[in-house]
Amino acid sequence: MKAYEEPGIHISGLRKESAGGWTKLVADITYSGGGVLPSNEPVIWLAVKDENAHMLADDVYDAFVLVPLYMAMYMKADLYIHGNMSKRLYKNIVNYLQRILCDFSPDLSRVNVSVDGFAEAQGEQSIIGTGISCGVDSLTTIYDRYVMEDDPDYRVNGLFFFNYGSCGDYGEEASRLWMERYEMNKAAADELGLPVYLVDSNLHAFTHAKELGGTQAGYFANWSIILGLGCAIKKYYTSSCYSYSQMMEFGRRKRGSDFAEYSEAYSVPLIRTERLELIIDGCQYERSMKTEHIADWEIARKHLNVCVVKSDGISDAHNCSKCAKCMMTLLTLDAIGKLDNFSGVFDLGTYRKHSAREKLNIAAHHFSGTPYDNEPDPYIFLTTHGIKFPSRPAVLLYMLKSRASRLAKRLVRKIAGENLYSRLKKILRR
Repeated sequence: MKAYEEPGIHISGLRKESAGGWTKLVADITYSGGGVLPSNEPVIWLAVKDENAHMLADDVYDAFVLVPLYMAMYMKADLYIHGNMSKRLYKNIVNYLQRILCDFSPDLSRVNVSVDGFAEAQGEQSIIGTGISCGVDSLTTIYDRYVMEDDPDYRVNGLFFFNYGSCGDYGEEASRLWMERYEMNKAAADELGLPVYLVDSNLHAFTHAKELGGTQAGYFANWSIILGLGCAIKKYYTSSCYSYSQMMEFGRRKRGSDFAEYSEAYSVPLIRTERLELIIDGCQYERSMKTEHIADWEIARKHLNVCVVKSDGISDAHNCSKCAKCMMTLLTLDAIGKLDNFSGVFDLGTYRKHSAREKLNIAAHHFSGTPYDNEPDPYIFLTTHGIKFPSRPAVLLYMLKSRASRLAKRLVRKIAGENLYSRLKKILRR
C-alpha cells in the first residue's frame, strides 16, 4: 500500500477481487498526517455474486467518495481520490453537498477534495432499481413504481438488498441477519417476478464508528453502494421514511442526528452522475397513507415486515407485534378495517394484549403537544377512523407514571453506573 506525503485521507488502488463466489470492488484507504481512521480496515469494499461482477464500476471511484468525504469532514482532513470519478458528482459534492453537511452537524467542516480526473462508469446501465425490505416504505415504492407504473423508462426491473449497516454494526451477527432477511425478501421478489441482487460491504465499519458519532453517516453507505453499481443501474428509487411535510416540520430537530429527515428531499438529488440518477420516493405520502395504500395488495398481506425490536442489539427478522413500529402499523390497519387480512404476518393476539398501552402513549403525546416519533399526530388519524382511546384522566395518570419511571431510571443509572445499569436491564428483560 502506497504511503502519501500530503496530510489527509487517500483513496487509491481501485480493483476487483474474486473469492468464494463473490467479486469485490476494493480500494485502499489510508490516512496520513498524524492520526488514525475510525476503523481498523485497510480497505473499503462492496461485493456482489460473481455472476453480477459486470455491475461493479471499477473504472471510477464514485463508490468510495461519499463515506470518506464524511470522515474527512469530521476529521478536518482533506480528501484525495487517486483516480477518476464522475464530474457531476464531484461538482455537486464540492459546491452543494458539503454546505448541507456543515449545516447538518457542527462537527463537520469543509475540506478540499482532490481528484486525478473525470470519467463515467461504462456499461449497459439498463436496470431501474429499488431496495426491498418488505417494510411499508419499501413495498409502497415497489407497488407504485412496478405494479402501477406502465412507463418502461421509469418502471422498476430489479430489486436490491444491501448489507451496509441497516442490520447492525459490521460483523458476523449483522451478516447473519442480513442473509436471514434476504431469504424472506426473496420470497416476495419471486412472487413479483423480479430479480433481487445481493450486495455485501464493509462500509458500516466506517459509518457506524463511534468516532463518527455512531450511525449519522449510515445513509452515505447506502448511496455509495448504488454508485458502485454504476455499470448496471441507470435509475434507483430510494424509499423515504418521511413525507415532505414531516421534513419541513421536523427537519431542523434532526440536525446532527438523522441526515435523511434533515435534508433527504434536496440532498439525494445531488448524489448522481451523468448516467445514474437517484430518485427519492415516498415523500408524497404520510406513513398512515402508505399503509392504507398497500393494505389490499396480496404481496403486502403475505410479506409485510416492519419490526424494530432488538435482542442484545440485533434486530429480529420477524414482526414482534408489540414494538412501537409494529403497533402503529397494526393500529392503522385496525382503523381502516384491514387488520384481519394481516394475520399471517402479525400475531393479532399479541397486538390486542399490548394495544392499550400504545394507545396511552399516543394519547399522551397528543395531549402534551409533543411529536410522536416525528410523525403527524396519529391520535387524530386514529380517532377520526373510529379507534377508541382511554379517558383523559387515565392518560394523565399514565403520563405521571411515565415521568416518575424516567426519573427513577436516571437516578439508578447515576448511582449504579452505566455498565451495571445495562446488566440490570438485561436481567429484567428475561
